[in-house]
Amino acid sequence: MTHTEGRAQQKSTIAARQAASVGLASIASAAAGYLVIWFVPRVLSKADNAEFLAFWSALFLLFGILGGLQTEIIRYVTALGSAPSATPGGTEKPRTVPLFAVVFGIAAGVALVLVMTSLLWGRAVLGPHWVVLVLVLAGAGVAFSVHAALAGVLSGRHLWGNFSVLVASESSFRLVLVLIVGLLAGSTAGLAAAAAAGALAWALVAVFSPQLRSAFSMPLAVPVRDFARKVGHASISTAASASLVVGFPILYRITTPADVYLASAPLLLAILLTRAPLMVPLGTFQSVAIAHFVRHRDRGLGALRPIALAITGVAVVGAVAAYFVGPWLMVLLFGPDYHVAPWILAGLTAAAAVLALLTLTGGMCVALNRHRVSSVGWVSAGVLTLVVLLLPLDADLRAVVSLMGPLLGVSIHTVALSRRTAAPSA
Repeated sequence: MTHTEGRAQQKSTIAARQAASVGLASIASAAAGYLVIWFVPRVLSKADNAEFLAFWSALFLLFGILGGLQTEIIRYVTALGSAPSATPGGTEKPRTVPLFAVVFGIAAGVALVLVMTSLLWGRAVLGPHWVVLVLVLAGAGVAFSVHAALAGVLSGRHLWGNFSVLVASESSFRLVLVLIVGLLAGSTAGLAAAAAAGALAWALVAVFSPQLRSAFSMPLAVPVRDFARKVGHASISTAASASLVVGFPILYRITTPADVYLASAPLLLAILLTRAPLMVPLGTFQSVAIAHFVRHRDRGLGALRPIALAITGVAVVGAVAAYFVGPWLMVLLFGPDYHVAPWILAGLTAAAAVLALLTLTGGMCVALNRHRVSSVGWVSAGVLTLVVLLLPLDADLRAVVSLMGPLLGVSIHTVALSRRTAAPSA
């Protein structure tokens, strides 16, 4: 697909064929993730799998935080494309800096903070191999920053075919590496390094994609401080988002006795499995949604209603299926040690739908330049989840109830968006 094709879509953010390619990429990403979490318990014990899931959670929590880069770059590139002749002075061309120089600077800063602060959290989160795993996380963070920025540029230019290849390649490359390492030497640290190395898939894709290589020359035509501030706001939202979407095992670990956590692999896998059918496709289409919301600012919450109804319908059907079929499926996929009660699976499915709604409302806030509102909603949901996890409840009940925390964030976003002014400043 060429730049001309990407720019030709004046009325539609994404054409049917391109939507299909993004859909296929989301399916490939979901399938790869499912296969990883299906494969790892076959080469690790239940306790070691719980340790791996903690790293998996930390890895994707970091990727989620860095997703703020992608979110802001999508908004910036899409807005720039909507007004190609606009300049700050009307006639004078604005000064620019290379976008990816700024991205590398942000990535290096994040990696440095990660390493410097690891003495405070490394062992508690990552277990006995924490020193090695922290270095793996830092390297993965730098690699994924490039992936996120490339995805943002491609999305903003509406090059959805190239975007789809990038997304599918990242998850597929991770799966291949995990399978190879698991079959040759299935250790927690080795599998963790293989999972992290998947973030380098963009380097392989760039060899064969001129559009991807051209993205590296994207200029940044706004002050670096303003861009960094907006990335910071977007990253606060994505950090809170990631702490709920993929970081829950970490929250659960730091609020749960060690012996209980090491026996919790079935619950953690159940959370991943009940979320993936909604959250993986939504995560991929989030780029499409943000670009769409930027192009159609005047539609407001009306654009969300049919999507919200569809998610609710999927949640009802999914919760019923999870209650009656879920326990049998868990045992079939992972063995008798991974049985989970029906009510837990149904509750987790409903919680996944609430999280999907929060993801959509938060994305709309960012698209409409309401970064602070998005951050407040996500942070509030995260805080409520953590507070519930600290309550003296049964471990399983505590997990399910805490995952309903995103209802608070949805409420905050919805109220703010319903009061949206014509030119929001937040």
